[in-house]
Parts: sequence; C-alpha cells; structure tokens
Amino acid sequence: MKKFFYLLPFLLVSLGHAQQPPLEQAHWLAQRAASSDLVMIGQLERVDYEYEGSLPIDGEAWFRPLIRYKAPDRFGGLVIVNESGLSANECYFPKSAPWDERPRYLLFLIVDEETAMVRGHPDGCALEILVNMDGRYAARWPQPGLGGENGRGDEQLQALVEEMTFQGPGARIDASDILAHQRRQRAERDFMRLEDATLIPTRGIELGQLRALMQPGLALDDDEKFNSERLEELRERMTPSAESDDSE
Repeated sequence: MKKFFYLLPFLLVSLGHAQQPPLEQAHWLAQRAASSDLVMIGQLERVDYEYEGSLPIDGEAWFRPLIRYKAPDRFGGLVIVNESGLSANECYFPKSAPWDERPRYLLFLIVDEETAMVRGHPDGCALEILVNMDGRYAARWPQPGLGGENGRGDEQLQALVEEMTFQGPGARIDASDILAHQRRQRAERDFMRLEDATLIPTRGIELGQLRALMQPGLALDDDEKFNSERLEELRERMTPSAESDDSE
C-alpha cells in the first residue's frame, strides 16, 4: 500500500502527459505557443510609432512582462516589440493617455535570430487581457484575436466563456466617436452593455483556461522538431514581407 502512495504522483503526471493530444492535433493556441519564442502576459508601457494619418506604419511597443510562460533568460526586463508596414495581422497597439492604467495582453512573439529584434507572431500576436472584480485575469470575449465569426472563436473557446464584471483598462470603452446606431449594433454583436456612449464588456475567458489550452505548446521537451520547423517557416514568411515593405 505504501508503495502505491509513493507511485501515485508519478502515475498522475504520466497519465496527464498521456492524455495530452499530439501538438498537430492540439488547439491552435497550443500550436501558436509552440511556434513562438516568447509567450507572456505583458503590460503595455508605451508605444513609439510613425503614423500615416491615424494608422501606425512603423515603430516599437514597450512591454513590462507580468507572467512569463515561455521566454529565453535574456528577456528579463522590458520587451520591445517591433512592427513595420501593414499586414493582415500587424502587431500594433493603441496609445494610452499618460494618466491611464496600461492595458495588458497575452503576447505571442518571435525573435529574429540575426537581428535579435522581437516581432509579433504573423498569425496573430496578442489577445487583450482584462481584470475581473476578483482580481483575476481573463481574455475579453469576443475579440478579433480569438478568430471565428465576429471574434467569438471556435466551439472549444466558446464553451469556456463566462459572464464577468471587469475593472481597470478595457472595462469601459468610449464609443462617443461612432454613431448611436453603430454603438447599439456593436453592443449587441459583442455582448456588451451600453451606457450612454460607453460600451461595457460582459464576457470573458479565465486566463487559467487559456493556459490549459496552450499547455501542449509550452512544454519545451515536447515536439521540438515541430517547434523548430514551424519557427523556421514563420521566419521565412516574415522576411519577404519586410523586404516588400522596404521596396515600397
């Protein structure tokens, strides 16, 4: 009987690994984590962009890491995310007023081996993270980064959605710059409450749930061949876009 109790933790860990699906069959969050060099919760410190009209076209965003899921040791301080040009999934972030609390994001980033520059994952670099009234992190739902129709994600993500009340950055969205009927349409589409010209998110997915979906891609000793091949493929995709931006 004593031997059984000693072996129980080992058996549970083994069963947990056995139950994890192969990375190729895992959720896209796990695949994106596996093909990223850095995966972390980061708080936006500031942005330094060049703009064309109201659109950023080049520059840097500075992040303070809050939770590191996957990161080389050298990224212990601020992480600078570079972006250039316009693409389908450009990695730009909004400006914040100096007195505002800075927003938080779940970041998927890639490091250029030659220049050491950090870029956003070309399939999507960020999910907006809010804080609920219990002080827990959660991804706002819906949002474009989750994919699916109107940013609602797939069935697996939709099954994790909970009704929540948020505080801090992103808990109230000023929509005074859009027409009243557009505010009503967005509130209905995105499950938000409307107060005058303010949109209030009411749904989220707890960070722990997202962490569980990412887990197969965060295990450094699993699927290393997939990781290296996927990273190389992503870097090859990013290089031509950079060259085309320069030529323009």
